[in-house]
Amino acid sequence: MPKRQKEKQYQSAREHRANQSLRSGSGSAHSAAARPLPFDCCALTLTPYSTPVCTSDGIIFDNKSIMQHLMKHKSDPDRDESTGKWQCPVLNKPFLNRSKVVAIRQRPPGNEANVISYEAYHELNIKAKNNLDLVSGKKFTKDDVITLQDPDNEALQRLRDIQNFSHISTMREENTRQLNSSASGNVKHSVTASRILEKLDKEKRKRERAAEEQAKKLLKMDSDADKLSAAGSPKEKLSIYTDELLTAVNLTSGKASGSLTSTAMNITRENKARLATEEEIITSQCEQLKRLKKKGMVRMFTNRGALDIELHADIVPKTAMNFLLLAEKGEYNGSKFHRSIANFMIQGGKKPGSKGGDGGSSIWGKPFADEFDDRLTHTGPGIVSMANSGPATNGRQFFITYKSCAHLNRKHSVFGKVAGGLEILRRLEEVPTDKQTDRPLETIRIEKMEILENPVAEALEIERKRIMKKKEEKRHSDRSLKAAALGGSSSPSKTAALPSPKAVKEEGGPSPIVIGKYMKAAKKESKKRSKQSKSEAQAGAEETAVSRLPPPPKKTNFSDFSGW
Repeated sequence: MPKRQKEKQYQSAREHRANQSLRSGSGSAHSAAARPLPFDCCALTLTPYSTPVCTSDGIIFDNKSIMQHLMKHKSDPDRDESTGKWQCPVLNKPFLNRSKVVAIRQRPPGNEANVISYEAYHELNIKAKNNLDLVSGKKFTKDDVITLQDPDNEALQRLRDIQNFSHISTMREENTRQLNSSASGNVKHSVTASRILEKLDKEKRKRERAAEEQAKKLLKMDSDADKLSAAGSPKEKLSIYTDELLTAVNLTSGKASGSLTSTAMNITRENKARLATEEEIITSQCEQLKRLKKKGMVRMFTNRGALDIELHADIVPKTAMNFLLLAEKGEYNGSKFHRSIANFMIQGGKKPGSKGGDGGSSIWGKPFADEFDDRLTHTGPGIVSMANSGPATNGRQFFITYKSCAHLNRKHSVFGKVAGGLEILRRLEEVPTDKQTDRPLETIRIEKMEILENPVAEALEIERKRIMKKKEEKRHSDRSLKAAALGGSSSPSKTAALPSPKAVKEEGGPSPIVIGKYMKAAKKESKKRSKQSKSEAQAGAEETAVSRLPPPPKKTNFSDFSGW
């Protein structure tokens, strides 16, 4: 029978190192998946370096490997040939994976540093209040000290974590893509098919990266983002939720359902609305502008005269808002009309200084969708419409028609018309142009835009006040629910100020207000009616049928034993 082994009363060195994070209480920071790079390895090749260089964050690279990318902060510590490890030139102690190492930058020239242990720097520089380099004797400041390795510095450990290196993740993605392509079979594609498949694969990876970034942003959102500052100025940025929009939709953050099925998320018992996206906020603002039912008016000053343009903000609010906000910022000042075709239209609004096909973006920095309405057509001269390169590609460029262009209906968004200055428009049509490019041979430039009527500013202010009111109602509702849960009241009590009924009666004043007196009277009346109905029912029963049973005994009260 084998001898029973006794239980160990000690920890081995391996167990001691494994349980160190639990003892220190920092187990969440140093996860089991983290793999810090060893000190004597290059962060690019992951192999031992021969000529190390480091960044100001303390990441070390080999000079030969990083020469095309980085050539900063070369480090030259002594090397112990007997052990093959780098060592501190002051204390002659080798640098281990748990050693704290710093580099003292040399000024001048500023691109070299002497590497020593933190123990030598702390004892001989900090405690001794000595600001001279222990190796070269040059003066240095606190900004010249670079921490290369510190096992207790969580931020530095994350920087030096192999999993956080961009080139490593890119290489892994490339290897995974190659494995997936090879696993799909030894199918030989043509050159065109291979190019198309590669393009589709690249777009898929791009979408996946965008989805990951969006997920990270949602996880970092603060749960108390709806709190406003005490000032409540209109310039402050509000955190707007989906249930606060004018086009309110019940869209939750998904934290409650996520915490139900995932152990990685904090437990959430309330389904709160999620933060509204930029597109949803813009849609709500446009709806408010549409409900305002007001037109906009802009006076465009050109070097040939002024044009008064009426904007249909009540019909196509998003297009009108884009034009008005760009004009308010002065984005059209100095831009030229770069295309003019007689008996057709003149096009402008291109960003000054832009080259090629880049004519500038919209006020939101991206193209927006078309807005069509049967009331707005390209009929007659002076119609202002958006220029585009296809559906949902509106930016900032626009054109003004010289005559009716029915073939452009429902292809370009009409958002205004020339209300004054049609004779100036005829002069612009007469300017000679290049026959090949249709570019005017004489400069036609927008000097400035003067906004005469701006319903956008009014609509945005109304929308801001409405959202603030909605937030205040939500906060009041939350306070009421909390007070009800705690058994209190959300508003201060007023019952203490009422006099007692007895005091009012003694003073001879009017009869006091008794809470619930009508309820008591109704209760008495209902009892009286129920007794009457019972007695009537019993009388009717006696008249209809005679019982054969003996009468019930009379009730007696037992006071004492004298009757026995």
